[in-house]
Amino acid sequence: MRRRCSAVRGLGCLLLAGALLLRGAIALGDPAPPPPDDHQRIVELERQLRELKQRLAAPPPTPSPPPPVPEKPKRLDELEPPFGEFDFSWLNGSNRQPPSLLTVGPLTWSIYIDAYYAFQFHQPIDHTIFPTTTAPRHNEISFNLGILGVDLTGLDGPTGRIYVQYGTNTETTAGQDATVTRGYFLTAAAFKYIQQAAVGWHFHALHGINVEIGIFPSYIGLESYLPQENWSYTHAFVADATPYYFFGLRGQIFPTQRLKIELWLVNGWQTFGQWQEGRAGGYFLNWRPLEWLSLVHSLYIGQEVVGDPSSLRPYTDNNIQVRYYHGQGPHSIRSAAFSLTADIGYERRGAPTPDGWMGGCSLAHRIEWRSWIATAVRGDFFFDRRGSIIQRLPLGNPYALPSGGPYLLGGISVTLDVVPSPWVLFRVEYSHRESNQPYFSDRGGITSPSGIQGPAASGFVPNLTNRDDRLLVNATLRL
Repeated sequence: MRRRCSAVRGLGCLLLAGALLLRGAIALGDPAPPPPDDHQRIVELERQLRELKQRLAAPPPTPSPPPPVPEKPKRLDELEPPFGEFDFSWLNGSNRQPPSLLTVGPLTWSIYIDAYYAFQFHQPIDHTIFPTTTAPRHNEISFNLGILGVDLTGLDGPTGRIYVQYGTNTETTAGQDATVTRGYFLTAAAFKYIQQAAVGWHFHALHGINVEIGIFPSYIGLESYLPQENWSYTHAFVADATPYYFFGLRGQIFPTQRLKIELWLVNGWQTFGQWQEGRAGGYFLNWRPLEWLSLVHSLYIGQEVVGDPSSLRPYTDNNIQVRYYHGQGPHSIRSAAFSLTADIGYERRGAPTPDGWMGGCSLAHRIEWRSWIATAVRGDFFFDRRGSIIQRLPLGNPYALPSGGPYLLGGISVTLDVVPSPWVLFRVEYSHRESNQPYFSDRGGITSPSGIQGPAASGFVPNLTNRDDRLLVNATLRL
């Protein structure tokens, strides 16, 4: 009995020892899992690592554009600029060039160089061609006009310009202003070298309103002060007898895209100063209802005679321009147009000086055969009963015209234009003029017996004739 119990107890001990050994072996081959908190952290780190790998492998997202900045709404004069609906470069008295190459920000620069050679068939010994406001020197290679200017635009309000000029044109126009002799601190030297100078403001009302003060161009007589803008190099009598510039205040109103109204309050009839105490003034209307039609009407009124406060000069200028043909094919004539100007005025004088009528007409026709060649023909006449506005002998000349009127003047000119570049113009022109009484330079000239300036020579009178023939060659650069 005792041996059986011992055997059973020994077997139990062996089984217990085997179980312990087996458990130890299992423990050595498979460690125990970590605590629950560490396991969750490991799983979360593995998930974040997988997401980071996916982001690095994927292409970067395209950034979304910023929301558009709302544009400032344009005003009517910006959407429909005045006379911007059609091409009016065919007009007489306008620039036929494309937009300037010299625009920098709000500034547009301008360069104008006009040189010429003129031959007057009577060959005056003083080389002075009279009367004229363009190309006044005979048988000389001369410099008619040079301009350097700048315009200020695009500043949403302020406007301005200044054009400085040199050449013989400064003497034939601004240099003949006698109002500079009234008192002091007003001289031709101070202003004749300024072709334009103005400061003003642009209002975004209607199709635009401009107000400016200074020296600005006059449109009376139609033709531009710049020969390059006209169909002919020399000017018609109605242009030479009327103002090329005003000094004062100007307002420009564009009620529609096709209508322009100008109002003037100025010192006088192409003068820097004024002879009387009252201001001169007037208006200008230009209506261009169609691309091929332009209508102009203007009125001027002022007191223009020194020492006569009763004087009064109303003057009206009227013009119609029609482009009656516009070629479409590559081998057809490009365009054909005519320009008709008719002026009439009256000068009232205080007694005993008689009053007098004045006026004239100019008809010009131009054919643009190709973009680089054109021809123009112009005929004109002018009547001045008292000689009130015809050109007088140059300021400072000690002599006077032999007659005070009436003057009946007429002429014809033929012009050939060659335009190898939009910025360069070459011209050849012949003109013939006649007068009912001696008015044009003859062989003896208008200066002195020798043709040299000096004090009045006893017995000398300007040598004038009834006929005038001129041949001119011109080259103009404009940028």
